Amino acid sequence: MYGLLAAAGCTSPSSNQLANTPVRVCWPRDPESLNPVTLPNAYAVQINNLLYQSLLAVDGPRRSYVPWLATALPTVRREGARTFLSYRLRPEATWDNGKPVLARDVLFSLKLLNCPGLPNESQRSAFSFIQDVQLDTRDPRSFTFVCQGFTPEYVTASGDFPIMPPYLLDPDSLLRQVSLPQLTSGDSTIGLLPAVRAFAQTFNEPARWRDPRVLRGSGPYQLVSWQTGQRLTLERKPQWWADRLPNATPPLLARPRRVEFHIVPDNATASLALRRGDLDVYPNMPGPEFARLRREASGLFQFFTPASYRVVVLAINTRQSALRTAGTRQALSRLLDVDRLLKATQYGQGQRTVSLINPREKWVYQDSLPLISFSPAQAAQLLQQDGWRRTPAGWQRAGTAQPLQVRMAYAAGERTYETIALLFQQAAQQIGVPVTLQPTEPGLLSRQRRSGEFDLCLLTLYGNPFSYDLRPLLHTSSIGEGGVNHTRFGTAYSDRLLEAIVATEDSTSKARLLRKLQTLLYQESPLIPLFFEPNRLVVAKRLGSVRPSGVEPGYDIGSLQVNAAAER
Repeated sequence: MYGLLAAAGCTSPSSNQLANTPVRVCWPRDPESLNPVTLPNAYAVQINNLLYQSLLAVDGPRRSYVPWLATALPTVRREGARTFLSYRLRPEATWDNGKPVLARDVLFSLKLLNCPGLPNESQRSAFSFIQDVQLDTRDPRSFTFVCQGFTPEYVTASGDFPIMPPYLLDPDSLLRQVSLPQLTSGDSTIGLLPAVRAFAQTFNEPARWRDPRVLRGSGPYQLVSWQTGQRLTLERKPQWWADRLPNATPPLLARPRRVEFHIVPDNATASLALRRGDLDVYPNMPGPEFARLRREASGLFQFFTPASYRVVVLAINTRQSALRTAGTRQALSRLLDVDRLLKATQYGQGQRTVSLINPREKWVYQDSLPLISFSPAQAAQLLQQDGWRRTPAGWQRAGTAQPLQVRMAYAAGERTYETIALLFQQAAQQIGVPVTLQPTEPGLLSRQRRSGEFDLCLLTLYGNPFSYDLRPLLHTSSIGEGGVNHTRFGTAYSDRLLEAIVATEDSTSKARLLRKLQTLLYQESPLIPLFFEPNRLVVAKRLGSVRPSGVEPGYDIGSLQVNAAAER
């Protein structure tokens, strides 16, 4: 074999061979679920965007929304307290059965996001502003969303959910028996209707969301296999509808014929596989490995460091009795040596922040707030001011026997979280606060956060520069099973701020409200933002047309193509 390869060394690979070469991407963990109404993590979202399409898509490098299934951004008409957003679907768009993607499919998808009995709580909240869909009787591809009120975010948010095929997900047309206004009415009896119950029972079968025959949308790729903890493989459809478009541009490009997502939790193993040529794309590479690879193998790889909207935070469960007061939460924030953490985990890169908003967004970032300083002595002082007293047995609430001892949960195997947790534990020991570290399997950790079974939790939040609707993360209506307000924080004032931010059209007023919100969160400390990570992206030189981005997943996989010169 080696002799044959050497003898054929002067022969270039054929274009056919190059087209069939897979693009192999490194992931640290599984997507958990490919159910399109759940999408528990960024990896599930990435797969979803290759299988399905929404009306609009984010073009990360251009920092803008662009049409995807729709022909254009919606036209906007306002009448009193209602807003009407009108779309038209691309006439070329089809499902895998050859049938066109129509307006009634958009209506079906919204019914999915509002159907009782489905794990769609966070999606239902995000799109609750759409109250109904008016279908155009003259054009089956045209429709209008009827929305309550108006905010600028409606224009893009209305196009940011996956359009799904009724012929695969509801072959018996069960959801046709209920209207969208019925599903959004809040009427608890709707979930008891036989058609709704039967649909939910079938839809929720776990096996469906691993089945390549079910996981098929209007997107360019189809699932071939999913080996849990090892690999997900997608193949490009031989005849995808967007191939008929002249001069297609992102996000309507799908150049790789095969994409493999390799699950490699260990960073050293992943780095070795990249050097060996077993991987081609390594997003979010840890700082030390990135620096070492750039120093030792710069001729084999391309290196990118776009600013990201991915912020590492410490979430505090404000409903836990010892953590209910802001003074205690502020004290714990002084036990985080963020400058040291940046050096240890990000190799000196990354950007400190006082907010969930990236400091690069200067028009809205609250830059008048000082960065939180590392000071165990100040932490002890804040605890005393908040009613704790230090005894030989540890810290106790004055007049009670309540102890101050906390558990810090984080995804097992994540080096950044492990380092933060260890340094936090050491700092807490200096002032006599016991911290129990709880590295946890990611799927279980997600469930514990949703149910409130944690004290402190390290996690990474993914943002973007397009929307500042923080209601799902911080509003009291998002507290509880299915919601994503895992800190359980919220007041009448914070809820009003969140709602006003979304409702405000004037950018100056919106910035003022957002600064008020950032100040409130800084004072109340339910979430302690540590730093924004850089998106350290490494791509093998055999791949060209790399489009790095600060928006997840940090690159445009559809634009990648095999560089023929690099393969010779």
